Amino acid sequence: MRRVLVTEALAQEGIDLLRAHFAVDTRELTSEEELKDIVHPYDGLMIKTYTRVSKDVMDRAPRLKVVARAGSGLDRVDVKYAESKGIVVRNTPEANIISVAEMVFALMLAVARKVVLADGYLRSRAGWDRDRFIGTELSEKTLGIVGVGHIGREVAKRATGFEMRLIGFDPLIEAEEMARFRVEKLGSLEHLLSQADFVTIHVPLIDATYHLLAEKQFDMMKQTAILVNTSRGPVVDQKALLIALREGKIAGAGLDVFEVEPPEDEDFLALENVVMSPHVAAGTHEALRKMTVQAAEIIIKELTK
Repeated sequence: MRRVLVTEALAQEGIDLLRAHFAVDTRELTSEEELKDIVHPYDGLMIKTYTRVSKDVMDRAPRLKVVARAGSGLDRVDVKYAESKGIVVRNTPEANIISVAEMVFALMLAVARKVVLADGYLRSRAGWDRDRFIGTELSEKTLGIVGVGHIGREVAKRATGFEMRLIGFDPLIEAEEMARFRVEKLGSLEHLLSQADFVTIHVPLIDATYHLLAEKQFDMMKQTAILVNTSRGPVVDQKALLIALREGKIAGAGLDVFEVEPPEDEDFLALENVVMSPHVAAGTHEALRKMTVQAAEIIIKELTK
């Protein structure tokens, strides 16, 4: 009987779907070293956020035929090496798009309306000085969407409800396609950054997007601008972002992802104009269920051919 390893905590419905076809083992979390030691008998892997499927792992997996990522990014899988070994690697890019798009607005509003600071102030019983927490409306502001794919489009749909002007930068998407979502295509990232009141990032982590936003880009942004990143941490140069936030080059940031996770820079963690969450943008019951079921369906399809 074919064997499948689920390397992280995922929704039971998808695991039950796998068990109808295969022998399935589950783990709450699996390091690369652990995976190297245990991967040899498995025909399929279902991974989520933290599992690294490296060349070394695949070299110890003679039976491995498929790796299914319950989620979108594949930066923790050596995809090229997998292809060279005939291992199918697939993800579930549409399963969590609603959850991530909604989280963008949670972070955007939390920063713009100083929700976290106000909450802490009230809980500390420091007083009732409402003027300390005067914020900024989203209405009639310009939202710059960097990456107008699945998630970027869902963000655009919701932004129209806030009566925002939408501009986008994505060299892979035509202007006509962006216009379907009321997004005006701009020809350069620099043009977008100079106009946007809010910037939200939705790109994969590849060589071309590493430190896509760094010191030069922060210098182009409005001093009142707010950055939201729910994509991948290394897309933003975190040291440059720290300086930009400290020196008032931009007004604030809402971050679900970081260059090093969890973030360890005490200076960065002390910033009051940043709202942070621990890489949970896709973390809803609905998204977890869809991701797990879709990943299970990928594995079933590949192992029952």
